Amino acid sequence: MKKFYTLLFAMALLIPTSYAQKGLSLGLNGEGLSPSIINQNTWGNGREYDYELTFSSSLGLDVGYNFNDKIGAYSGFSLITLGQKYTDTYQAAGSDKDSDWTRQIKFKYRMIPLMFKFSSSERIVNFIGGMGVSFAFMSSAEQTWTQDGNAFNEQLTNPITNKEFDLGASDVTNRYNKSDIFVNLELGARIMFSDNIYMDAVLDMGYGLKDINAADWQIPNSDGEYNASHNAYGGIKIGIAYLLFTEE
Repeated sequence: MKKFYTLLFAMALLIPTSYAQKGLSLGLNGEGLSPSIINQNTWGNGREYDYELTFSSSLGLDVGYNFNDKIGAYSGFSLITLGQKYTDTYQAAGSDKDSDWTRQIKFKYRMIPLMFKFSSSERIVNFIGGMGVSFAFMSSAEQTWTQDGNAFNEQLTNPITNKEFDLGASDVTNRYNKSDIFVNLELGARIMFSDNIYMDAVLDMGYGLKDINAADWQIPNSDGEYNASHNAYGGIKIGIAYLLFTEE
């Protein structure tokens, strides 16, 4: 059976039938992704936890224009969840046994991409690539911090503002910058179902250029140094688009 599907795919690549892709398109996309925060910030508590593989998702609308059968541009709007999970096991101060610690930071962003796409041909199955930037606007940042399954809370003093804060607070939106700019790269395939309908299946990668930590929360780590934190993610995105009109 596997050989049969492989043969079908190979035949699709060789079929001379071509489809025009030029014109204005509207589409929907969904993505399963794995986000990460490069350089974690624990706001001065003196300990960093181990990274845990994290999964999230995004949903979006696409508006594109194909200048010809191989080059196009698109924008749109999407809702994306980013962040990071952490876990660790160690003995807390004043305790005589190890505790299991978990921490999760979850960001909600509204994202507007500006991307160029390149298609290899006009066949049924085409290689596509895309590159560009996305402008992201944070709507919320939530934190879940537990010790042995129970909510963890600790009062610390922010050395920048000299104000006390709850280390394990659930709403931490004010501790992060409200916007980010991502560099994006996409690689994958475009499948033409007809002259007006196609599907893109791509590996989507993004890296945030801005420090996500707000100025008042750029607190040095246990070594007395501060390292900027950045968003990053990789995922599989599937999009379906409809060409409103095509041009010869």
